[in-house]
Amino acid sequence: MVRTSLGAVLSVVMLTGCVQATEGPTTTFDGLAGSRTVDTDGNVEMNGAAITLEGRVGGWVEMNGASVDVRAEIGGDLEANGASVEIDAQVTGASEINAGSADLEGVYLGPVEVNAGNANLDGRYAQTLRANAGSMTLSGDHAAPVYFAGAGRDRNFLGRARADRSRLILEGHLAAGGDVCAHEVIIARGASLGDVLRVRADSMPDLPSGLSADMVVYEPRNGEGCREF
Repeated sequence: MVRTSLGAVLSVVMLTGCVQATEGPTTTFDGLAGSRTVDTDGNVEMNGAAITLEGRVGGWVEMNGASVDVRAEIGGDLEANGASVEIDAQVTGASEINAGSADLEGVYLGPVEVNAGNANLDGRYAQTLRANAGSMTLSGDHAAPVYFAGAGRDRNFLGRARADRSRLILEGHLAAGGDVCAHEVIIARGASLGDVLRVRADSMPDLPSGLSADMVVYEPRNGEGCREF
């Protein structure tokens, strides 16, 4: 829903600095299922099984539910917790997403933290992204370093440890590189790096044509898990 250029939103960050939650009224919802369309200078908090937020919020937003859907312009911080979380927003403050499955689009001016079983990230990110997930596809435009840790070993129904099959697929542009760790790291055709990317994985990722080997520093995991960021 947001089409603002990354250059424009970075200019906003430099002019306004860090944005805190506003001291205004808080719109709340507590129930089984709810959808709210708002235009407020205050804050929004929604709790329920299936919750949806649209519109403009000048302050912070907190969403807690099984199914969480946010399509809004947010002037403060965003926190979304749910089994399934879908975000298509412009967020001026920091964003924290905790989900079984997460899909992000839009523009994120503050730092972003994602903890998920499976995640797909698109959009534009002005500050650092830190992510811990079992599987993630990373698209979009990232102006600051990206840090990713594949989720630890899972277990079968007998409680026995199974091999770590965490995976990261890089499809976007990482202007400042970063540090990523997973069982498998895939650098897809069309991905680009503006600075060095450190990769810790069980094997060296294949580099697509046009990507210099000098931009990727590979380190074998040697059976070790990934440290969360």
